[in-house]
Amino acid sequence: MRLPRFRFLLGLFPALCLTLPPAAHAVEPTPLGGGSPLGIGSAYRCTAGFAATSGAVGYLITSASCGRPGDTVHSGGHQVGVVGTEPFPPDGAIVVRVTNTIDWRLVGTIPPVNGRVTITGSTEAPIGAPVCRYGTTTGWRCGTVQAKNQTINFPEGALHGLTRTNVCAEPGDIGGPFVSGTQAQGVLVAGSGNCAGGGTSYFLPVAKVLATHGLTILTGKS
Repeated sequence: MRLPRFRFLLGLFPALCLTLPPAAHAVEPTPLGGGSPLGIGSAYRCTAGFAATSGAVGYLITSASCGRPGDTVHSGGHQVGVVGTEPFPPDGAIVVRVTNTIDWRLVGTIPPVNGRVTITGSTEAPIGAPVCRYGTTTGWRCGTVQAKNQTINFPEGALHGLTRTNVCAEPGDIGGPFVSGTQAQGVLVAGSGNCAGGGTSYFLPVAKVLATHGLTILTGKS
């Protein structure tokens, strides 16, 4: 707001006290990262897996079920960014380039607000290790790594190199992050059963996605 200029004539008037309205404060960007709900249009379809970077550019890693190259992605009614080009052949994951840095600030905590887990790296956990998953439908669910290098056949083709767990999942959780302690493990790409009766889930190892797209996992709270 531009303020009018005032000229004070010393000696002619008593001292004047000019009261100005308080300066407007910019709204702080909302934390965004693993566990954030994502969707196209007004319907949430999945959960963000992890925040990552390439230089000064921020990205979200999630399941390919969350969009296709060129799609605009939203969260909470605000635009997040655009789905980037998929590798060929598709590997089951997509990366969303975060173009809206006015409303959003990428963080390395899951979930982004009042995070329970702060990501410190992406060291792969062995078979038998405990893992937990976060999803916008069912929240935190935990279990163990049961097998690696699994293959699942989808109508669009086969996905290889997946990790199987006994952690349940339900619609809306797809794309969400798996962690072992504070280490990022992967993003949910498939599952069976439900969280009422138990189920099986598969995640795509995040190390594969990072290498394919030349990204670095975002750690800490910055």
